[in-house]
Amino acid sequence: MNETTWLSGADGDEMLLLVADRLTPRQWALVAAAHVRRLWDFLPVGPLRDAVEAVERADRPLPAADRAGWAARIEAAVPAALAAAEAAQREIVRSADPDAADQREPVLTRPNQIAPAFPLFHAASQSGREAIETAGLAMGEAAAAVRRLLADPGPGPFDEVRAAVDEAVETRARASLAANAALRFKQEGDEAADRAVGAKNKRLEAAKAEEFVRKAQEGRLRAGGPDADDRREQAARRLLARVLREVVGNPFRPPRFDPAWRTGTAVALAAGIYADRAWDRLPVLADALLDADCDEEQLLRHLRGTEKGVPEQPQHARGCWAVELVLGRWEPLPAPTKTPKPRRRRPADAWDIGLPPDDGTAFA
Repeated sequence: MNETTWLSGADGDEMLLLVADRLTPRQWALVAAAHVRRLWDFLPVGPLRDAVEAVERADRPLPAADRAGWAARIEAAVPAALAAAEAAQREIVRSADPDAADQREPVLTRPNQIAPAFPLFHAASQSGREAIETAGLAMGEAAAAVRRLLADPGPGPFDEVRAAVDEAVETRARASLAANAALRFKQEGDEAADRAVGAKNKRLEAAKAEEFVRKAQEGRLRAGGPDADDRREQAARRLLARVLREVVGNPFRPPRFDPAWRTGTAVALAAGIYADRAWDRLPVLADALLDADCDEEQLLRHLRGTEKGVPEQPQHARGCWAVELVLGRWEPLPAPTKTPKPRRRRPADAWDIGLPPDDGTAFA
């Protein structure tokens, strides 16, 4: 790997191979936290979000006592988070009547009566229940990702965090697909019921409904097949590439920085941006540095999102090397001491991603 590949590449695993043996524990924690942020809009307000914030805001990895305290708060918050995720999904699929998923036959008033739309309504109910249950699973996996963020930062814990995040993202996507299917089946069922009122051949209408369900289910299987897995894997590598560029900077050409540029205005702006995650203020910080006669193009371009050779906008996160540099906390990576050994990413199913507390017993 060279500088051009680092700045323009999308294979975060290859980039991590270059720097993994030189990242500080705090950098490992920040990279892991940036991945957990993929789940941010899914995490409920409270301990799960607060734990991520605590890891990001700490100047150094959290001490063991603090990690144990956060683990206890997460354990206590998980049951309510699971219930809330399921309740929110239930509201989405309520019209599909998920509680009727176990009903195998239509309720008929006459023995020879036919309910042509029943296959569609039954599929809607089953998909609705699947959506609710899968949303709960996704929340459990999201909580597991936060819990693993509290381990001593390093390569192994980062791999576990990343696997848990990927698992939660995939499961949440399945929940959304099931919810969409439930609503589609319900709509088609309503339309089929209306058509059946005036239909002369109700058995034909029932056969059409069954065929619609069969094709729709086959389409869902194709949508979740190997191609979808490949797309998710590529997206995960692109994310890691952007996060590494954000936290590490350019390991081939560290920026210059004159302490005279670290004015009170610049430091106050950088501190506010870091505290509030107010990335929209980064160009203002660039202006403040210009006012202090800063002429380091790499630094100014990163703050303005106009870096040379970088095809995508920066994936700003706490730990942004430019903000850390202004705050006096960033240091360039040390020179490599040896040729890095290949890191093979462990698959998500290589470990149990439940929520064990520090004593090793099971989490409720």
